[in-house]
Parts: sequence; structure tokens; C-alpha cells
Amino acid sequence: MTNTTPLPRKSSQETEIDHLLAEEFHCDSVFAKRFAEACGLKFASFQVIHVTPEPSLGGDGYGDLLVTAEMDGRKTALLIEDKITAGAATRQAERYSEYAKRMRQGDYEIVTTVLVAPGAYRGERDSYDVSVSLEAVMEMLRSPDSCRLNWRRGIIERALRKNATTGVQVPDLAMRQLHADYQNWAGDWCNNKPLSLEFPELKAEYYDGDNWVDRIRHPAFPANVWLRHRLWTSNRDMAGMVDLVVSPTSEDEQERLNSAAPDWAIMTSYGKKGVKLSIRVPEMRQSTGFCENHAEQALLAMSRLISFFLGQGTEDSRTTPSWSA
Repeated sequence: MTNTTPLPRKSSQETEIDHLLAEEFHCDSVFAKRFAEACGLKFASFQVIHVTPEPSLGGDGYGDLLVTAEMDGRKTALLIEDKITAGAATRQAERYSEYAKRMRQGDYEIVTTVLVAPGAYRGERDSYDVSVSLEAVMEMLRSPDSCRLNWRRGIIERALRKNATTGVQVPDLAMRQLHADYQNWAGDWCNNKPLSLEFPELKAEYYDGDNWVDRIRHPAFPANVWLRHRLWTSNRDMAGMVDLVVSPTSEDEQERLNSAAPDWAIMTSYGKKGVKLSIRVPEMRQSTGFCENHAEQALLAMSRLISFFLGQGTEDSRTTPSWSA
């Protein structure tokens, strides 16, 4: 079944909150200091250097906002996720935490993951370093122009009304249908090739950010290796991604993978001690529904990654998919 009803990845209120915060951090140094204090940071000086909407989490999806600042001479970052009613996306808080660790291993001294949501929101609140309520954010807003101030606060008030009306968890039926159609078709496709793949169990409920099919297993893989399919990567990039993840991995295994890495895959780090090889594929969203052609391209990419991993360094593994994998 194909769903043709257009459904945005984020609600209009959540997008408005993203834009509001980005502008306030960029334009109002007093707001930035108030927000940093609400995150529990202690400082004599706090100066925003750059604001990045929808930052990449190192290949593990995208966040909502990255605020880079200098705090008492130390390079500091706030990695922010905005929520109103949507449930948490797959491993969302965990992915934020993993990327924050990688930033700290670089040139950032302080990186804080922040959930901005209504006070009544629960979700993965305890999995972020700190949470700041939308109610508190509304009180941080200042402007000598009362018209502007009321307009900005009105954005948050509408979001809070939505939260009070719809609740904090809103299952997305179109998203669940997309996952169901995908897994039913993929199972038949693998049986006909044949290609042995074990997909994760279909969940009872999905939410608008559940754009991952994670922990896809092949029987010949060791425990630290799996596949995943990101149905889409971001609002700005109309592409999906298939990943072969090896985590954790030893230094020797990383060297073997690096030396054998094919030119048709993108090799990057995964978490603290892992690597992943990725292939771009066409995206699939709940707004347009399941597409057999796009799903087939994703499974062909998986087959190619399987062939590479199981036959590392061989010429066939670098160039040709193997249905016997």
C-alpha cells in the first residue's frame, strides 16, 4: 500500500522552534548567556562563534542545532535537539552522545547535549546531558520592541498549546506502514535471490523521526558487524544511505579495512572505536510511501557491502555484488 498524503518530517511548530533558536543564538548575546546558564554552565564570559542548523552527527544522522562558543577561553559547544510531541528517533540521544564524545576528542573542551522540549515532555529527556523547557526558553526572550517580543513568544506558546492538545507521543501510521511495506518486500526479495538477511522485528509504533532500519544481520557476520538502512539522511539532502558498521574494531582490523576500502563506498569512523562503509541510495519517506525500485537499490548496496566484507581485498569484492554471499 502506498501512502500519498504529504507528511513533513518535522511539524511546523518544531521547525519554527529550530529557526527561532538559531536566530536568537546568532543575534542576541544575552539570550545565549541565559540559555548557557540554564544548561548549568558556569562562566565569566560566553560568546557565540557560530550557529549551525541541522548539523551532521558525523554520519549518524543530523541534529537540530549546533552552537559553537568560546567560554572563558575554552572552545565550547551546545548540541541541541528540539521536541514538541514527536517521539525520539532511532538511537537519537545515543547518537548525540556519541558525537559529543568525538567532538571532545577533537578541539572542543566542553560539549553539552541539550533537549529543548515542553516541561511535560519525557521521551529520552534523561539521556541528554541537560534539558531546558520551552517554558523557560520563552522567559529568556527579550526585546525592546514589544511587537517583536510577542511574536517570538507566540511561536513557543503555539508549540505548548499543541503539546497540551496532542500529548507527548504521536505515533505516525504512515511511517509504520512504510517500515512494514519495506520489510515485507525485502523478505521476499532476499528469498528470491537468495540473500540471507535478518531484519529487526517490526515495532508496534513508529514516529516521524524513525527513518532507520538498524541492525540488519547476515549469518556470516561476526557479532560486531551489521548493516543498517537510513531511509533518508536530512531535509536538505534527498538521499538515503546504506551502512556496513564494524564496531568495536581493533586497530589491525581498521587498517585492513582502510587498505581494502573500495572506491564506491564512503569510509568514516563510527562512534569511539568503530568504522562504517556507506553507499548513497535514493531516499524513501512516509510522505511518498514505499518504492520497490528504491528498496531494491538499497538491497543491492547491502549485497555489495556484504561481498566486500566477506572477501576483503579480493578483486570481486571491490567491483561486483555476489548473490551467494
